[in-house]
Amino acid sequence: MKAKKKKPLPSIPSWFKYTWWSIPLLAILVYIPSFIADFTLDDVLIIEDNMFLRSFDMLDDIWTSHYWAGKIDATDTGLYRPLTLTTFAIQYWTTGENPVPFHIVNILLHALATFVLMRFVHLLFKDYRLTALSGLFFAIHPIHTEAVSGIVGRAEILAAVFIMLASISYHNWREKGKLKWLVILLISCIGAVTSKEHGFMLPFILALQEAYYFFANKKQLIISRRSWIGLASVLTVSVLFWLIRSAITGATKPHEQWLGVDAGQRMATAVRTTFDYIGLHLVPLKLSADYWTTEVPITGWGNISVIMSLLFCLALTGFAIWQRKSMGSFSWGIIFFFLTLAPVSNFFFAAGFLKAERILYIPSIGLIIAIASILVRGLDIRKMRIPVLILILIMTIFFMVRTWIRSGDWKNNYSLAIATLKTSPDSPRFNNMMGLELRTLNRNEEAVRFFEKAVQANPHHVPALVNLGMEYKTAGQLKEAAAILEKALETDPATMATYVNLMSIYRSMEDYDRNIMIAEKAIERFPQSAAILWNAANAFHLKNDMRRADELRAKARQIQPDIGN
Repeated sequence: MKAKKKKPLPSIPSWFKYTWWSIPLLAILVYIPSFIADFTLDDVLIIEDNMFLRSFDMLDDIWTSHYWAGKIDATDTGLYRPLTLTTFAIQYWTTGENPVPFHIVNILLHALATFVLMRFVHLLFKDYRLTALSGLFFAIHPIHTEAVSGIVGRAEILAAVFIMLASISYHNWREKGKLKWLVILLISCIGAVTSKEHGFMLPFILALQEAYYFFANKKQLIISRRSWIGLASVLTVSVLFWLIRSAITGATKPHEQWLGVDAGQRMATAVRTTFDYIGLHLVPLKLSADYWTTEVPITGWGNISVIMSLLFCLALTGFAIWQRKSMGSFSWGIIFFFLTLAPVSNFFFAAGFLKAERILYIPSIGLIIAIASILVRGLDIRKMRIPVLILILIMTIFFMVRTWIRSGDWKNNYSLAIATLKTSPDSPRFNNMMGLELRTLNRNEEAVRFFEKAVQANPHHVPALVNLGMEYKTAGQLKEAAAILEKALETDPATMATYVNLMSIYRSMEDYDRNIMIAEKAIERFPQSAAILWNAANAFHLKNDMRRADELRAKARQIQPDIGN
């Protein structure tokens, strides 16, 4: 019996060479609205308020501290992304607090990620149509807007670039055996693991790549010596940096709505959310910067939507495994998606979100390649060619328009809050943010309503409690302000703004004993905060303890020489 001949790959047309620059250029053009955007959400905390970015002398601290260490009252100590922070620091030293250069670099990095992805697809799967479609959809897909338009999303982009570079280097090392490719592989591995936690998935990603080689070329049944060297080297580097990371970081702070939720409910919710993620890749209509329990309700395994979602994911995985020989790129893409989604899916452990689009930047690589593979398969069928081309055109136009509009939502916190509250109206985070934005516009009565709505949705949302207390103080409702700030202090004693505002309120109420009590707690928790020390000095001054007041003011001025001017 004769072996079935493998279908020859289509010849590469002359126009394909232009896609290497035109598709990455398209990745830049669709994000034009983000070029002049402001700092939004965590950009403010990680860049504007990060004391580690202020001086070159703090570079050592970046590499020996957790991701949030530059924020004096940080409570989430579970992340380690020094390379990402280093890129922010270099930009801060050269361009200051101007957000425009930060956005430009993010968009250029997205274009680079698109180019590197195309190189990887072309190298591994050797089909120009798959290369072009994968690059096109990755460049313009709206699901990437949060990672690209939000500056802190750079962690996702950098990790994606280094993961794809590592995959390319691994391929060339095992094929050519030149030492430079092994060196680039290891450098890429270090870059990935120091950009974002996804980098630690690289040994598994390369193992998946090796599985693809096995099923694509049955002549090579045994993994080569070069492959073992490459895999072992990457695993060694990953373990080494995991140990370094473990020595620096602490526990990851889970999302507030995961508190009190058992593992079964969390896993069931994660399964249904995974199904939602797949849907967002196909029809990215309802996008949001925040998802609250009204959009992602905590549920259990008895929910029919969870069962259906689980069956769909299992069927999709089973189909990918079944088609591993005839549709290798599709199978690789589906497995890559589930593999890289796993650590951020909330299935194995609780993360700092219920559902988030920014974490899909890397997993989307797999799903987009799988979608492109199906479309290429359609192009191979003569009767389907025209309908598939029309579908590709419709998808391209829709993705571009949606990304353009969505990137405009990230212009500033006000525009982002308006857009998010349309899709997630009960979000405590964005009701609080809208209140802050209205406060800056001196629309305090409206601001109070949003702060109150945030607290109503989540009575333990400390930022909203603090801001609501400040509004009560401004309105002269000192007792109400003190009560709500005391609740914030009890909920989370690690928020510096709570202490500062409580001391201010007790000064206004002339309750100097309570003022001193809060001051002592604040000094104990934040001994290096100039604002805390200065406010505490005022508390002791009012109790006529001038020696203690002068001592605290002197320490505050050592930290911040211009304080009190």
